[in-house]
Amino acid sequence: MGLAGFAGVLLQNATFAVVEALRFGLAAAARDGGPVAGLWGFSTVLFGFNQVFLAIALLGFSVAGAQAGLFADWHAWLGYVSAALLFVSASAAPYHVDGTNRVAPVGLAGWLGWITWIVAGGVTLLAL
Repeated sequence: MGLAGFAGVLLQNATFAVVEALRFGLAAAARDGGPVAGLWGFSTVLFGFNQVFLAIALLGFSVAGAQAGLFADWHAWLGYVSAALLFVSASAAPYHVDGTNRVAPVGLAGWLGWITWIVAGGVTLLAL
């Protein structure tokens, strides 16, 4: 499962590269007065789907850490729950292209869980 987490990180890096390339291109097109509204929406949706890859990484590393005995049960469960929340939020990404996102608190809770998971993982690894 550690490889699944690593694959999630690789996919996340690829997605960020595409999102940033799109945004640089869109900014240049907007400066020149070109029609870019559809591409901005595509960029927003792609950025929202990035949470899927974060969820895959979180899930894979949580399972691997729990199986290796590095993470406490609460730490692994925090990773599982946060990954589920991020996945639910990302599943709604295409529906908030217009700027309204009713599922945003779910994504925020998943993100805050991920941050807590990262800090706890860092402390655990430093304590080894």
